[in-house]
Amino acid sequence: MGKNIMIKKSIMIGSIILIAVLVISIVIKYQVEGETNMPFKISKIMAISSAQGIKKETSDNRWDFDIFQTNDIYIDITKNKNYNKTEIIDKIIIDNFVIDMQQAKGNIKQYKPTYKEKEIYLNSEENIIQEQLIYIGSEKTNLKNLEIANQGGLILIGSGNDQIGKYTSNEETEVRHDGTLVKKIGLKNEDIKYKLSFDITIILKEDKQYKSTITLELPIGDITEEGISSYEKTDLSNLIFKRQ
Repeated sequence: MGKNIMIKKSIMIGSIILIAVLVISIVIKYQVEGETNMPFKISKIMAISSAQGIKKETSDNRWDFDIFQTNDIYIDITKNKNYNKTEIIDKIIIDNFVIDMQQAKGNIKQYKPTYKEKEIYLNSEENIIQEQLIYIGSEKTNLKNLEIANQGGLILIGSGNDQIGKYTSNEETEVRHDGTLVKKIGLKNEDIKYKLSFDITIILKEDKQYKSTITLELPIGDITEEGISSYEKTDLSNLIFKRQ
């Protein structure tokens, strides 16, 4: 009788240990891989980096600019074809902005998109993102109104460096409004490099939420030589979304 009890206890303890190991394995796997079959996914991240000169109101010089370094970040959210249930995007939230690697020169701010005077976003206080940028799910994507199609679409966020220097000249007949302005004021690309990370949360109508963190080194490429640099990434296997 005693031997049978010991055997049963051993089997029970072994089963408990096996279940615990399986649960821990599932938890670790989720922490590493996250959600593997979400209703929507990020299929592409694109960024365009450049610079522009903001003309001073009054100046006796032919060219008199404050130099503003710009980064346009596009995020393409698409429907997952392997997900067999229809879901609807309620909103997309971008927040928790962190500068992981500080630039040597300037002041970093994030901007919401606008289309005033053909600019995608402007260096003005009214367009600065204070805490979060929210895109509302709608019938179709409209960046100007901060709307994304509820079955997926393209969203945009601006990140800029607005205090990197001033350019003054009376000699040049023409000035390119791009990243070469940074070189004209004696700065190297390394002087304005920074690493930005932010959270993106996809919220569905059925109150499901999926969050991930995106990290980018900005500006893209070497704008001091190229003027305008671009980047496109479709391999996003390292982008981990987790259910909230």
